[in-house]
Amino acid sequence: MTSTRSDYSFTMGNLLPFTLFMGFAYLATDSAIEFAFIAAFLAFGAYRNHRRRSTLRQRDDGTYVWIEWHGGERCSDTDPSEPGGDWDSEGDGDGGD
Repeated sequence: MTSTRSDYSFTMGNLLPFTLFMGFAYLATDSAIEFAFIAAFLAFGAYRNHRRRSTLRQRDDGTYVWIEWHGGERCSDTDPSEPGGDWDSEGDGDGGD
């Protein structure tokens, strides 16, 4: 299998904006429970995207394969990270996230 993965590792450069945002979110919320829900929602989204992108491969037959956050394998004939792909989140009704 050919890897289509770029460097999607967690580094200080891409965690710093997230950390700053969470600090502002903590100050803006009325309770610790609200903050916990916001933090959990954002952390899950980051984990899901990291898991998808870090496992994306292209098989010899041209099919793109990746592992979802729950461990299930998914396949697509087109690159899912491209606009209009399986990961497209524009809300255009194509079934993306």
